[in-house]
Amino acid sequence: MNGNGEIEELLDRVVGRVGLIEGVVAIALGGSRARGTADEHSDVDLGIYYDSERPFSIDALDRAARDLDDRHAIGLLTQFGAWGPGVNGGGWLIVDGRHVDFLYRDLRMVSSAIEQCLRGQVATIYQLGHPMGFHNQIWVGETNACRPLFDPSGALSELKAKVIEYPDALRRALVPKHLFDADFELAIAEKPAARGDVAYVSGCMFRATGFMTLVLFALNRRFYLNEKGAFEYSRGFEIRPQGFHAAVARTIGHPGQSPAELKRSVARMRQAHEHLSEVAAETL
Repeated sequence: MNGNGEIEELLDRVVGRVGLIEGVVAIALGGSRARGTADEHSDVDLGIYYDSERPFSIDALDRAARDLDDRHAIGLLTQFGAWGPGVNGGGWLIVDGRHVDFLYRDLRMVSSAIEQCLRGQVATIYQLGHPMGFHNQIWVGETNACRPLFDPSGALSELKAKVIEYPDALRRALVPKHLFDADFELAIAEKPAARGDVAYVSGCMFRATGFMTLVLFALNRRFYLNEKGAFEYSRGFEIRPQGFHAAVARTIGHPGQSPAELKRSVARMRQAHEHLSEVAAETL
């Protein structure tokens, strides 16, 4: 059996077991396997959707996880909210020798985030594992990309239908906001750069890069899922400043240590930001 056949068999096993649990509203394949960019090392990411007013039993899901897991370990799953408000819990399993991640998804929270983004309302919360924060547009991107495996009520499919196309209101809101955010990060890095504060300046430049990447995603009407690989992925976008990625990568890869080096790095980042702002003005 080829790799895809093995994955489909694994998914059938998991859905056949987890779908029996009362309170599980939907199960969806997400991540690189849903987007078609997975390789042989990619995890299997499964969103376990529930209604927060009638959630499933963690104990029941943990028993299912123990049955499915190659190690038959107990305590594989967290309580709700253990990882933060964005990715609010789950667990890491090994099924048939493959890493399978269970990720809790509060359907009410996802639905609310989608409605916000359709209105152009942008929000970000602190989330462990997301150094740029967890943006409400991530829920939109996940919903667009995910592949429902179990959705008896059609609740997840209904949400997917709302985000088939990239929301124009979200695009108009994200571009100016994150251009400002990036500019602010670079502005507050200038004085620390003159003092040789490598850690602070590097952090500001990382965040500025992240915000400018978000601008590129919005300009190109691409759904954003997380920081990992986003900057490199955006190299292939049609709308982007010429030489932008090479300049930014070179700068954040070698910011320098002396005040003079750090000041030059911030100046180069500000120039990249100016070029992106010009492209955004021409595009919107």
